[in-house]
Amino acid sequence: MDIGSCYQVGYVIKRHGVKGSVKVFLEFPLPKKLESIFVEIDNRLVPFFIEEASVLNNIAVMKFEDVDTPEQADRLAKCGVYLPYSSKPKRGNLDTHDWISFSVFRGSEKLGAITSINHHALSPLLVVAMKEKELLVPISDYFIKEIDLQAKKVWVELPEGFMEI
Repeated sequence: MDIGSCYQVGYVIKRHGVKGSVKVFLEFPLPKKLESIFVEIDNRLVPFFIEEASVLNNIAVMKFEDVDTPEQADRLAKCGVYLPYSSKPKRGNLDTHDWISFSVFRGSEKLGAITSINHHALSPLLVVAMKEKELLVPISDYFIKEIDLQAKKVWVELPEGFMEI
């Protein structure tokens, strides 16, 4: 599977137990009927069939077929976990990951372009590449005032001094 046709669901945190299971941090919810998943190993996506899976909040414990020892599970630690875009769940009509590459404006001033979404913070953040630095903008109605999907533009309103932080 080509990595360009997939999205990252999360990553393997560490092994779980002694039978080859792993803990996976999930950035996206998993589809209801999931038989297999891709794990990025040496910059390639390797398919793994799922024998068992349980999810609590954003942590999944998964047992992959042919991963039967703690040592095999340890080799998967810190590896990205992917699914094809065709299985990507939509949140309403718009998914924030679809905003990547959108231009960000404050009034008529172009600040930069969205390079990623940081879900690891307490509140999800837009990561905006500016000329000399990176700007982190919380994804909230307080900061994001307008989104033009066709023009691929996002308008933000930032408090005084926000960009100097």
